[in-house]
Amino acid sequence: MNKQPPRSAHKIEIEIKIACESIEKLQPLGELRLEVPRHFEDNWMLDTTDERLKKEKSALRVRFTQGKGLITFKGLSKTDSEFKAREELETETSDPYQMVAIFEKLGYQPFFRYQKYRTVYKLELSTGETLKVMFDETPIGNFVELEGTEESVKYSVNTLRLKPEDYITDTYISIQVERCQQQGLPLQDLLFAENRPESRKDSVEKAAVRE
Repeated sequence: MNKQPPRSAHKIEIEIKIACESIEKLQPLGELRLEVPRHFEDNWMLDTTDERLKKEKSALRVRFTQGKGLITFKGLSKTDSEFKAREELETETSDPYQMVAIFEKLGYQPFFRYQKYRTVYKLELSTGETLKVMFDETPIGNFVELEGTEESVKYSVNTLRLKPEDYITDTYISIQVERCQQQGLPLQDLLFAENRPESRKDSVEKAAVRE
């Protein structure tokens, strides 16, 4: 009898970010088809007190959105890419607040929180490949994320005539770390103004009570 659990499906995520005020910048790529209307996302990053995941260049995130949650693990990928390539494991949960509590019991504490409004599009390229496009409105400006295969992302970069300095391969937490360092501050959560007064612990507890 095989006592090993079935292996979960995983994917290699290849993506870039472009800082821009509107989605119109992508018009040269073709027609965008709306997949998921604009919605709010509240993201919580977790790690151990000794920063085990950070040292392993991995990440654990619980996302609160549209009345449910999404748990994501991201790890290093052996894929050779000129963009950001990460291994990704993802699953939904009906109770993200309880999942944060479970992770805390396992030694993973929330250490960074960031929010955004996201709209998701699908783009059929002339090459026949499909590109996933996310338009993110964040407290520090708007970004477009392009996610697909190495070939589709490279085609998009070339079509838009982007230079390496025109796109970003960093995560939102990396962007915020750099911003805070430039201001001589410790890492601050990336929240919209109406949410800033609450601590991470208080907001999770209040949300759990509301549920």
